[in-house]
Amino acid sequence: MTLSTKILLTITCQNLVSKDWMSKSDPICVVYERAADGAKQEVGRTEWIKDCKDPVFQTRIDVDYFFEKKQRLVFDVRDVDDPKKVLDGDEIGSIECTLSKIIGSVKGKLTDKLKHSNGKETGSITIMSEEQGGRDKDVMYVEMRGVKLANKDGFMGKSDPYVKLIKLRKDGDTVEVYRSEAIDNDLNPKWKPFTVSMKDLCNGKQDEKFKLECWDEDPATKDDMIGWIETTFNELAEKKTVGLNDRPGGSTKEPGSIAVDRIHIIRYPTLYDYISNGCELTVSVAIDFTMSNGDPADPNSLHYIQPDGSLNQYEQAMIGVGEILVEYDQDKKIAVYGFGGVVAGHSEASHCFPLNGNINKPEVDDVAGLLAAYRSAISSTKLYGPTNFAPVIQQTIMHARECKKQAYHVLLILTDGDITDKQETIKAIVQASHEPMSVIIVGVGEETFEEMVMLDGDNGRLVDESGKASDRDIVQFVPFVSAKSKEDLASKVLGELPAQLLKYMCKHQRVPASWANSPYVLPGGDWAKSL
Repeated sequence: MTLSTKILLTITCQNLVSKDWMSKSDPICVVYERAADGAKQEVGRTEWIKDCKDPVFQTRIDVDYFFEKKQRLVFDVRDVDDPKKVLDGDEIGSIECTLSKIIGSVKGKLTDKLKHSNGKETGSITIMSEEQGGRDKDVMYVEMRGVKLANKDGFMGKSDPYVKLIKLRKDGDTVEVYRSEAIDNDLNPKWKPFTVSMKDLCNGKQDEKFKLECWDEDPATKDDMIGWIETTFNELAEKKTVGLNDRPGGSTKEPGSIAVDRIHIIRYPTLYDYISNGCELTVSVAIDFTMSNGDPADPNSLHYIQPDGSLNQYEQAMIGVGEILVEYDQDKKIAVYGFGGVVAGHSEASHCFPLNGNINKPEVDDVAGLLAAYRSAISSTKLYGPTNFAPVIQQTIMHARECKKQAYHVLLILTDGDITDKQETIKAIVQASHEPMSVIIVGVGEETFEEMVMLDGDNGRLVDESGKASDRDIVQFVPFVSAKSKEDLASKVLGELPAQLLKYMCKHQRVPASWANSPYVLPGGDWAKSL
């Protein structure tokens, strides 16, 4: 399932060079999206600001964000004399980056140097991202009670209080959104906990007023109002106790109070909530070095390195997926392993060996380092077998358990055939389903990959030999030949990853970092099943 969202980009610039002889530049920023073929298409532009070297643009740029796509954006800052003729203006400088790099930066904010086409630095630019909308499901949870409520039943009894929450519309009308149960004969009632939609009550705004009324139920006659107050979520959360006003035209001096014992907002998180607030995606790649791939020196081998620089299927897959995921990792490190090969200096096949030769630090720098490590290993590793996945999955499990930062771990397995350690792999996947990780498998070559389809788990949860079932679906399998391009492969492979991450975080109550000291809590239950 593809998860997309709307992102608003706010742009500011600092210390822009002056392109005008007697004054500062008159800047405007035009934003383009660059297609795979290099063509640019404008997605928006800021307003024009005159005579300013540190512009804070008020016009925000609206873009659609797709996690599984590489979306390259160009920010072109120009000095313009006529806002109707932007392209005729003088170039100040520009930057080109991916949308994922902006979102994956600290707090979703990227600062970089602007450069003129001649290579000179011409100031700096800051791009701040913000998710648009997505909060329609916010729910207010409340536990409240009445304190010394006025008695409306005279000497023969006590009030039977209930509360109503009422939306205040801008046109002056009101809409009852919630009514509690009535509690008989009690001036200090404690009502059952309840939830109410923030959108229905106050348009989703924590500082927008709504009306709280307290009534005495009287089945025989008309219900009597005990008191009322106009309040906000923020006020209830801060004060905890609010005094009621008497009903209009009433003469009760002390209608009583409403005490709030507990109040928070149940918020359904988004991928942006985690990624823009420090949750990193760490990437590990495991490559099949079994002899079924064919001799790397043979042009028909799946591991053949093309002299003309064109990429084999393994290289296309590791680049297509890796270049998207690595944008969400601050240090851009990729752990890369091989399995099924005999490493130089050894006599037996290994099923989890670091391609850089360092088992304690198996990471390489970025996708370029991944490609270099693969090509180096191909020339020095003897292809052998069999095809065992369990060791590399266990290695990633260990890494996930040892990780000290908030991170979600992605293991990309590239293979040309079905597994030979089926039960051990299923057991490892069942264990991994309890950890913050996913397993992505790309099948290269022309095999049918029947066992891989089974591991995908789309037809039901995996169950190991001892009867333990996977906690959630964490495996996605895609045959390389089913993809029309590198971009299409990445889209197919990564489409389920956002939902897998959200399911884990919610089930294990891992809140986004920005929710610390906030009124937000994650929903209970397995609501993410529907993702």
